[in-house]
Amino acid sequence: MFRGIMNLRVLLVTVGVAALAACQTPPPPPPPPVVVPQVTPRAPTPPFGASNLTIIPPLGVDGLRRTINRDLGPLETVWHVRAALNVAALSCTGPQYMRLVSDYNAFLANNEKYLRNANNAIISKYRREEGNGYRQVHDRHQTNLYNFWSFSPLRRPFCDQAVQISQRAIVTPEAEMETFGAQALMELEKPFVDFYLAYEGYEKALDAWRVQYAPAQAIDAVDETINTTGLTGGLVDPNAPATVPLMDRQLPASNAAPVVTSPAPVPSATQGTPTETSVPPTGE
Repeated sequence: MFRGIMNLRVLLVTVGVAALAACQTPPPPPPPPVVVPQVTPRAPTPPFGASNLTIIPPLGVDGLRRTINRDLGPLETVWHVRAALNVAALSCTGPQYMRLVSDYNAFLANNEKYLRNANNAIISKYRREEGNGYRQVHDRHQTNLYNFWSFSPLRRPFCDQAVQISQRAIVTPEAEMETFGAQALMELEKPFVDFYLAYEGYEKALDAWRVQYAPAQAIDAVDETINTTGLTGGLVDPNAPATVPLMDRQLPASNAAPVVTSPAPVPSATQGTPTETSVPPTGE
């Protein structure tokens, strides 16, 4: 009998525990996992607001870009500097650039004989090398030269350099013109050299972005001219002809017009704006 009472007590305790457990509130379910939205960053963009179709001249083994300013003699170097100052006088606006016009006109007046001889020598070189079609070749070169200096994304840094060069140009004696020309051309090209490096950085960043966020574009980009491996990789022989100068493909050299299409007399400093783009040759 005693054993039956004990079994009954055990049964009652078990039932009671089960009843208490049934009355307890079940624990809440675990919270859902936090979903972090996947945001794709914007693709890199070209520096200075340039077009993504911009062509970057390749490097030569001498470390210099194969631009229109390579492989020049001393007279051609000064002539290319003169063209740069002409473009600056025509296109650089703002109070900080006001002196460019008067400086350019003074540079022409101070060096009229030197520049005329330089132009005659350049024309003679084209006539000797190109024969009867020398004028067309020379004119195309001048168009490319003006388009090179007129590359609009670099207008501000180019103008900043030009206004410094122009102040030295008007006080440089003729005997030092060749030395001035070599140094000035290097300084005028500096914004372009800096741009080339920045653009190559953009190309590499764009390639990396495509691989991570747009694999299909990365595959398609193999055949595109803006792909780094096809455009800027490798060096070229410095003795090879210079490549087409930097310009946006939307403005091809074959369809572009020079800043001014015909030479005019050297304007006086009081006329305000330069209209001359080349010193007229003599004896042609």
